[in-house]
Amino acid sequence: QYILVVDKKSQTLFVYEYNGLTKKILQVPCSTGKRKGPKMKAGDSKTPEGIYFFIKKFKDKELAPIYGKGAFATDYPNLLDRLQNRTGSAIWLHGTNRPLKKRDSNGCVALENSNFEKVANYISLNKTPIIIFDEFSGFPPVADPNSDKLIARFIDNWNKSVKQGTYHDYVKFYSPSYVPDISWWKDWNNMRKHPELSESSVSVTSAGLLVFRHNDTYVALFDQYVSSSDRKIKVGTKKFFIKNHDGNPEIIGESYPGLDDYAKNPFILASKSLMDQIKEPEPEIEKTVKAWLAAWSSKDIEKYGLYYANDFKSQGMDKRAWLAYKKLLNKKYDYIKVTGNNFKTDKGKNISIVTFVQKYESSRFRATGIKKLILKLENGEWKIFRETWRKM
Repeated sequence: QYILVVDKKSQTLFVYEYNGLTKKILQVPCSTGKRKGPKMKAGDSKTPEGIYFFIKKFKDKELAPIYGKGAFATDYPNLLDRLQNRTGSAIWLHGTNRPLKKRDSNGCVALENSNFEKVANYISLNKTPIIIFDEFSGFPPVADPNSDKLIARFIDNWNKSVKQGTYHDYVKFYSPSYVPDISWWKDWNNMRKHPELSESSVSVTSAGLLVFRHNDTYVALFDQYVSSSDRKIKVGTKKFFIKNHDGNPEIIGESYPGLDDYAKNPFILASKSLMDQIKEPEPEIEKTVKAWLAAWSSKDIEKYGLYYANDFKSQGMDKRAWLAYKKLLNKKYDYIKVTGNNFKTDKGKNISIVTFVQKYESSRFRATGIKKLILKLENGEWKIFRETWRKM
């Protein structure tokens, strides 16, 4: 993770590398707005102060020569700015085709072209922050270890409130001065009561947490997921603006970077997608193959034989000889257990092909390989017509 920091007082841009420890890897001169102080309104020629993220990289053909070798747009005004009625737009990090002078921009952060090209290598859209200070004291631009752990626990508990809490449990995580959007809560509350989700133990989790700091404000950035059993849907990247109030974190703003213009809440969209997957019945052919594996494991040769087509052949044997051969093997083994996973089905009108990883265990033999079954429709039911196995 890379972090850009701008010190308006010294007119310097720093690049930090963060992998648990913070290390300064680059320091270059920059130019910020002509007027001092944080940006408040459009046209005030001030550079904003706070934690911002890059949301777009402009192509050369989109830029006037004044922007030099390139430009990145930031998300100013972010949600926190809008809540405080700050206006303006088009705050960029860009190069320049003119000699760099201190405090010479209309609010952007400008770099010499050679330095812009160096810095650009460290920028990932919607992930790399640019943290702008009036005066940077040199403290790490990420949360200190204690604050980082505190906020991590805070987000874990927030996830739990979404999963199983009441509306009142949920809003306790927010500052009294900020009213979160809860228009989605009723839909979510209905979904999590649905048998498909409750029986499958739905979970709301986060991963890849990063916590950045600007004075007394923190920004937490993490990937949010909603999952159930072996199904996991990514909601999107979640951003929290957090302030520490008497040792207790409080959310003072939130958003989904890159998804703010969605007509519906991304969490609800992901949850509905999860529910649709859970409701979706198991494919008929895959269900048949799993039942065949179960019959094989039970050593029930009559039931096992029901899954084969009348004209089945394998290893020079027809269906009758094949079942006699399998019956003989069953007598040699105290137990047989055959399972499959990673099923891939190519379904046709009358012929279908299923491949999967087959794991075979018995009292005398074990093997794992790729099983391929060719099934055909016989009297309206899918039956095994041919089968092959290849050791992994």
